[in-house]
Amino acid sequence: MKQICLLLLLSTLTFSSYAKRVSCKSFATQEQAQRYMERHNAPQLDGDGDGEACECLPGGSKYGSTSCRR
Repeated sequence: MKQICLLLLLSTLTFSSYAKRVSCKSFATQEQAQRYMERHNAPQLDGDGDGEACECLPGGSKYGSTSCRR
């Protein structure tokens, strides 16, 4: 039983660490990043807090401006 609990704990920690490593570099387009951010609650993809993920990526900002840092 202890082994099962340990295995579950380790797999949860591993998944959590992976989720935090997701960045704009993980996606090819802004649309992909947006979809991921909305489905997985990944606010780190929205650097300026306007609700748009990874505006520097192809597909860019619907607002016509961006505060991307490269």
